[in-house]
Amino acid sequence: MAARIEAGEQVPRCRLPRPERSSREPPARSAAGASPPCGGLLKPTTISFGQLLSQDVLSRAYAAARTCDLMLVVGSSLVVHPAADLPQAAHDAGADVIILNREPTPLDHLASAVIHAEIGEVLPTLVAP
Repeated sequence: MAARIEAGEQVPRCRLPRPERSSREPPARSAAGASPPCGGLLKPTTISFGQLLSQDVLSRAYAAARTCDLMLVVGSSLVVHPAADLPQAAHDAGADVIILNREPTPLDHLASAVIHAEIGEVLPTLVAP
């Protein structure tokens, strides 16, 4: 089973009225390639400092951490709590933890394997069948 912490809405929604445009004018493109119908900016589904994860999301994440065999931590500094506590919970429950991050993290010492590299270069090979 693979799982991840989802940080916000599944699909960002436009909250602005649809802009008028000529039929020949192409729709605006976001950085991710989506065409927001409202003409506004799409906010990625991330949690910013000061925002809280929902209690339901956090409870499910801890339950998964306590029952997994392996936790792959990708691209996290592991300094923002409570999500940064999840690898420790998995480790304490007997799971192997693999950390893939460009820089060292405070939890590197508990990982079964640590890879300090660019994620885009390593992750495809790491998760390939």
